[in-house]
Amino acid sequence: MQIYINTFLLLLAIIISLATAQTGGALSECANGGCSLGEYCVGNSFLKDVDDTGEYGCSKCNGSRDWWPCNFETTCFCNADGAPRIPPAPKSKLNVNAAIDTCRDVLTEDVFNNIVQPRSEEGRQLFTYAGLCDAIAHYNRYHDEKFAQMGTASQIRQELAAFLAHALVETDGFSVTREEHHCVNPITGLDGNVYCMPCKEQFYIKETKTCTQSYFVDEQTYNQYCDLTRQNNQGCSCTVAGVQMANVPLQNDSRAPAIGYVRADDMYFRRGSFDTSFNYGYMGAGIAIMGDAQYFCERPDLLATNPQFAWQSGIYKWMEHQPYEFGSTAHKQALKGNFGGTINVLNRPLECPSSMNISEKHVQMVRDRVREICRAGSLLGVMLELNQCENPYDRDCPLCDGIEEMYYSCQQDGSCPECNDWGANLISTAPTVTPAIIKPPTFEEWGKYWQPSGPKINGVSTSYSSPPVWYSMVSLVLLMVHI
Repeated sequence: MQIYINTFLLLLAIIISLATAQTGGALSECANGGCSLGEYCVGNSFLKDVDDTGEYGCSKCNGSRDWWPCNFETTCFCNADGAPRIPPAPKSKLNVNAAIDTCRDVLTEDVFNNIVQPRSEEGRQLFTYAGLCDAIAHYNRYHDEKFAQMGTASQIRQELAAFLAHALVETDGFSVTREEHHCVNPITGLDGNVYCMPCKEQFYIKETKTCTQSYFVDEQTYNQYCDLTRQNNQGCSCTVAGVQMANVPLQNDSRAPAIGYVRADDMYFRRGSFDTSFNYGYMGAGIAIMGDAQYFCERPDLLATNPQFAWQSGIYKWMEHQPYEFGSTAHKQALKGNFGGTINVLNRPLECPSSMNISEKHVQMVRDRVREICRAGSLLGVMLELNQCENPYDRDCPLCDGIEEMYYSCQQDGSCPECNDWGANLISTAPTVTPAIIKPPTFEEWGKYWQPSGPKINGVSTSYSSPPVWYSMVSLVLLMVHI
């Protein structure tokens, strides 16, 4: 009889997990309670090929449907008629900490100035304290999942430390505002537009910021950072033909004519605090920040000239970038205190695992990230685990193998002195950098991460909707009786 009871409990755990499993990790907010009066369930066509209406449109989600496209939390969302069409960020399942004002109570200007110290004048003009505070306020105004305002005060400090550590590395210490070899010696024409001289990387001299050979010696047009597979509602318009060299309008003086330049607003190279690049990256930023897909398509250089947009484009990537469509985000990993997870989400496979199996350039970037999280964490009085997952089977908790070894080795060779006293500067109790001890999963946890695959609709795998729990229970009872 005992074996029957054990079998019954095991099957019951599996049935419950099947009844509650969701392909995307969480239901769309349209299906999870339905939209409020005056709101409509609309589709995030930038993320997926999904319509507002139709057989597989998001309008079908409003109320109960729990299969495609309603089983991805960011694919369909509630939006008021006439309001900016800004999709939600993936949820951390933490509560908003309304008692804390991020800039007033945590990231004061003194703390900011100790962390953000640009070495260039353009960096000082762009990466400002006011710009970051404005970016946080604007993003949080339009998103239920807030940046640096979820969970406890310690979790908020963890997120700010991790975000700023990554931004420090991505911008070379907040000194680079435009990708350097794509915009050598930028100039402003009489028409008010900025023009850039692109340079192939092998001809660019970083130390002097000069180019030894014009890009247009070997190329007829500039055609970088254009993904032709991401067009229409999934990327800014660009063509294989590229962009012609510009005739820069300059004053008639003794200066030589500007040869080899392209208008900056015709180029989708890296800008902002977190490497916004490619035609699809700028469209995604426009949707998330302004609710306007074309906003940065037409003016990408705003990310290099407007402090709020420079910071907010980074916040967008931090909050919403999911490398596996329904995986985790850097925001969620930082709130878990898992710094290695943020590296994995943002830069895998370039930097994870953190070993010599990747390029020396990216090995150095991981070293820099370790050094900067020690510095930012110390100044914000908080510590993060380098790799932390309470459940090794949790798909929402990626790791970055090798980062602990890099942390210890850099202290031994003296390349990260900021890490030596990290633990001495804590404001509150925090975990260590020792990897967590992992316990075997329970039956419930095992069932939680097993999900059946279903048919493909518009090229996207979906889940079959689970049978009602009562149906499964009746079937199980009949099975037991037969036994």
